[in-house]
Amino acid sequence: MNENNLNVVYQQYFSKKEADQIFEELEREIGYFPSEMTTVVVFNKSYPVPRKVSAYGDKNLTYTFSGNTLPTKPLIPILVRILKEANKFLKDGSFNYILINRYKDGQDKIGSHRDNETDMDPNSSIVTFSFGAERTMIFKRSNFNSVKIPLKNGSVLAMNPPTNEFWYHEIPREKE
Repeated sequence: MNENNLNVVYQQYFSKKEADQIFEELEREIGYFPSEMTTVVVFNKSYPVPRKVSAYGDKNLTYTFSGNTLPTKPLIPILVRILKEANKFLKDGSFNYILINRYKDGQDKIGSHRDNETDMDPNSSIVTFSFGAERTMIFKRSNFNSVKIPLKNGSVLAMNPPTNEFWYHEIPREKE
């Protein structure tokens, strides 16, 4: 899909068996930041992030969002594999950082936002692999219809420039 400055590539990437194995390994291996490290500031008021968050990558990298600066943990083998797959998927990718959002159920979410943090390269794509239960990513822009993409177990979604310049995206709460 590449229209109205929404440049997104989405496809099934891993088989169900592979995706389930990766999900199980991630569940065993990922260490999440304590909740006091992951709060968001909205209109000068702090709120807990409604999901678990972790970050892995090259030494001394950080990621800042909504008043949080997250240090990286050293890459572990399963994440080295996922980084290699992201770089292979984009062909010219040189990813060195993974942000993990863990949604435990339909109540966990990420609000409408753009990934325009100053420590990110604005000309870089963002690659999202999804494992576990299906969730929906919604892209929004004023005066345009929303675009909904179901993120299936084992799928990959790449947001290519200039998507983040023009479109907001979210994973809303879902009843199921």
